[in-house]
Amino acid sequence: MQDTRWPSASGGRSRVVAHGAQVFAVANASDAGLDFEGQLAQTLAMLEQHLLHAGSSRAGLLSVQIFITDFANKPALDLAWSRWIGDNNAAWPQRAVIGAQLDGGLLLEMVAVAFR
Repeated sequence: MQDTRWPSASGGRSRVVAHGAQVFAVANASDAGLDFEGQLAQTLAMLEQHLLHAGSSRAGLLSVQIFITDFANKPALDLAWSRWIGDNNAAWPQRAVIGAQLDGGLLLEMVAVAFR
């Protein structure tokens, strides 16, 4: 089984890796100067682009880990996530929100596993 890797702009890592039917992706905001809601919108858009690029979609998500720097932003995250992921609970992934220190002004980062 062959791996396909889409390199990141940052050295030493890939933004998306596909192995057979599995897709592993990471997403964050491209503009760290935005507020939480702005970074969240960019992160969700990037995650969707990565999934589509690898032949998957939101419906293919199996697991998402969301790293945030401030749990005061979790209600905004939960609201935006619910809108983004949709109403079909048969397609909802497992999700965890984890407190973290992030570099470069980022307020959140998402790490996802999906199938294609």
